[in-house]
Formats: sequence, structure tokens, C-alpha cells
Amino acid sequence: MNIAIAGAGIAGGYLAKLLGQKGISPDIYEGMEHDTRCRCRSCGWGVPRSVEPYLTKVGLDFNDYLLESMPSMNFDNLVATTPLCTLDKPRLIRDFTKDIPVKKRNLGPEEAGDYDVVVDATGIARALLPPCRSDLTLPTLQQRVVVEPLGSERLGAGVYGNCIPGLGYLWVFPLGDNMYHIGIGGIGLTRLDTLLDRFYSDLSEDFSFITICSCRGTVRVASPYYSTPFSVTKTRKDGSTQVIVGIGESIGTVTPFTGEGIIHSLECAKMFADTWPDYQRYTTTVMARFAWMKKERETLDYFLSQEGRNGPRLRDRWRFYRNARRSGIGLPVVEAFRHLGALTQWVEGPDKGI
Repeated sequence: MNIAIAGAGIAGGYLAKLLGQKGISPDIYEGMEHDTRCRCRSCGWGVPRSVEPYLTKVGLDFNDYLLESMPSMNFDNLVATTPLCTLDKPRLIRDFTKDIPVKKRNLGPEEAGDYDVVVDATGIARALLPPCRSDLTLPTLQQRVVVEPLGSERLGAGVYGNCIPGLGYLWVFPLGDNMYHIGIGGIGLTRLDTLLDRFYSDLSEDFSFITICSCRGTVRVASPYYSTPFSVTKTRKDGSTQVIVGIGESIGTVTPFTGEGIIHSLECAKMFADTWPDYQRYTTTVMARFAWMKKERETLDYFLSQEGRNGPRLRDRWRFYRNARRSGIGLPVVEAFRHLGALTQWVEGPDKGI
């Protein structure tokens, strides 16, 4: 059985390493050109420290990629302890495929026909799978910024929703040496650059901001449940079958509330390797493990509906709180119910019941 992986990013590169440990040598294709300084898609590079075992499994040292820990973070003026950090994502991607030949081109339909199994790890492009059953994406704008304090206090990590109209939030992730990723994303937002400029202006008495680079992107927040089908089976001219199966963001393994996808893409790739070559078991495993993403997506759908303008239900506040706890963020439950939901403009409204 011969296998190809389309996409050598976080999910595709990690899967190649895992399959290599099983004695399987896939052909890897990467033809996407990311017009960014780091040659990656727009991404904050933030992860929980629980990502470490995934790197250890393929012989990589977490500390080689650690840029800066974020032991505390400001969530709309509620400061919480966190296990979050920023990782050198471009270096990590390079090291996943350092000893594996990568074909520097996209995997086209004709060439793809030569493989028994094709893994779609093309992320937001979902280049080889049929469209999601119900897709949901959000635009992002991120800048790498040098932030110099004008006083003695350094700019801390933070996630802010109160300053964003509609369904969105702004993040501040330190990368070390006064370098930051500062970005904004939200469903239906159109003035991302204006909103970022306003953030800089509001803090201009305390910090100076020098933009090094800027990039726009799109994140799939549909959830795996709404990103089916995960796989399709085709019959080739000679009567043999071919399976195309997705991993990572191509099948929606991104947290709908926060857009975090790195650790979930690694986990998804591991599920694929662990269940190989049982694609039905793989699908069932992904659906079960990420069932909570379906609930988060449904909260987003509620907020986007006419009914959602009446304010959050108790279940929506609870899902925001559970999202934080799942990442190890130490938020007191009462305060979290009031503040965490401020990722949307509706959360400060009255509860609407379960």
C-alpha cells in the first residue's frame, strides 16, 4: 500500500514522523506558498505545555522550540494562571520533515491517482476532500511587533474580547526579546487593521509599537462534526480503490472559541497513526475525542442567530468556562462566567437559561 500526504505543516509533518516509526514511508507534497515572513500561515504560535509529550514521541525536545512561557494571562481584565507558551512553529515544522524528502509541489489529481491512500493535510484549503457539510471560518490579521515599555512594566500576554465588535477577540502573545504576535480574528469582522491600530493607540502612553511584519489568514472553526466527510473512497479505472482521508484543520480540529489548532492537529495525526489503516475507527475516534468542539460550534451558531442577540444561555457560559479549564487556565468559576464570555459582545447580558 502506497500513501501520499498532501501538506507538510503541523498535521502532515507530524503524521509523516509517526508513520515512519511504523516503517511506513509516505510521499509528502508541499506546494503551498505562504506569503509571510516566517513562511507559515498566520498563527499566534500559542500552545499549552501539554504539547510536550507529542514532541517527545518523535524524538524532539520541547525546550528547543520554547520561545516564552505565559504563566499568567489577562482575559478582559481578569488575570488567570495558565500553562500556555509560545513555540517556534516554523522551526518545528522544518524539523518534522528534516530527514524526509518533501516534493515541493501540490499533489494534483492525476498524480494523486497513483496512490492507494492520500491524506489531505492541506488545512483551510481542504484541497482534496469534498466541502464540509457546514463550514464556518473566520478571518484573522496578525502582526509581529516589537513592543518597548515606556515605563518599567512589560506588556503581558492577553486575550481581549470587550474591545472587539461582534464575535471575535484580540490576542497578545510574547515571543521573547520584546517581540510579540498581536492579532485579531472574528466572524464577520471587516476592519481588522483599524481595530488593531486602535489597540495600539489605546496603549501608546505606556508602550511603543514597531510592526515588523503583518499577515492575514482564515481559520476553520466548523468543528470535526460539521467538517464531515473525513474520507472518501474512489474506484480507479483498473477497478482498485483509493481512499482520501483528512487530518488536522482540513477536518476542523480547531477550537471554535479560540482558534487554537496546533495541539489538536498533533493529536489528530496521532489518532490517524494509531488507528491505521482502519479509517472508520479513525473517524469514530476523532468524533468522540472532539465532541466538545461540536458544542462550541453550536454556541457560535446560536450567537450568530437572531435568538442569540438576546444574550447567552447558561450552557454557553459553561462552555466558555470549560474551554478555559480544558487548556489548564486557572479561572475561578464565578468570575469566569462573567468575564470569559466577553469573547462575544453578548456575554455581559442576562442569562437566558439552559
